[in-house]
Amino acid sequence: MRVIAVDLGATNLRVALFDDGSLVRVARSRTPREGGRESVARTIVSMARSLLGGDRPDAVGIASIGPLDLERGWVVGTPNHPLRSFPLRGPVEEGLGAPVYLYNDCVAAVWGEKVLGSGRGMRDLGYITISSGIGGGFIVDDRLLIGRRGNAHEVGHMVVDLDSGAVCGCGGVGHWEALASGVNIPRTAALYASSWGGPASRAYEAAREGRLSPEALYSLARQGDPFASSLVDYLNRVHAAGLASVAAAYDPEAVFLGGSVYLNNEDLILPGVKRYLARYSIWVPELRRATYGHDAVLYGAAAVALEPPG
Repeated sequence: MRVIAVDLGATNLRVALFDDGSLVRVARSRTPREGGRESVARTIVSMARSLLGGDRPDAVGIASIGPLDLERGWVVGTPNHPLRSFPLRGPVEEGLGAPVYLYNDCVAAVWGEKVLGSGRGMRDLGYITISSGIGGGFIVDDRLLIGRRGNAHEVGHMVVDLDSGAVCGCGGVGHWEALASGVNIPRTAALYASSWGGPASRAYEAAREGRLSPEALYSLARQGDPFASSLVDYLNRVHAAGLASVAAAYDPEAVFLGGSVYLNNEDLILPGVKRYLARYSIWVPELRRATYGHDAVLYGAAAVALEPPG
């Protein structure tokens, strides 16, 4: 079975050809940010046709940024893309002549763990991405959770801090994503620096100026910078609080962790998260690295095309 898998992010777009679950080849592009509402779908169709060489796919799986309106097959009101709302399923089906299965990127990723990854055989599992944003997908009692609008998984918007005042991209306050996502780490670092009582350091000075990126933060923490190490510890507490809420809400056997911030800094994140999670939750799920690493969403898109969730 030959399927097209689409990993649609706010910034980057990947389209891949899979044959019976094996990756054949992949094309990459920047996600169109202008050209009208159908520009994203047109680009997906064009990239897929190049991969197919004139053939038709058996199915197409799209793992997309959200929020989504699954009934219409649209992205609706997404905060990180200038088009905000645009159609996907209809124009891609028309352009490629195959059924299209559209899911949130993290929802697709957890399905990929179950169908193709090391989550096979599990009935209750989750996937969390710690990247530019924070998102999740969950399977409970062997059923993929979707919700009435397709958004029953937005764990990045769980409230983990009542007092920080950190405003999320969605407009809410104190969310997991608002505090610990890659996009928001520089702002969190600046707030943390405003009450820092320790010694001045490279990380502290960068944080005060609002320019402590995730890459710099974790690099300086590895070098023993006291401010960076303390901030990483705080962020690990935030992640543990979010994961404790996930454990309470979904009761997963295992949670697979992915996303660039996590995958590039697992050595500094996982031990601390495990330590605090044992304090915050009376039941701690197994934490595993995403089977396909940075390609988790792409394999998830293939999985929803190969074995569409019931």
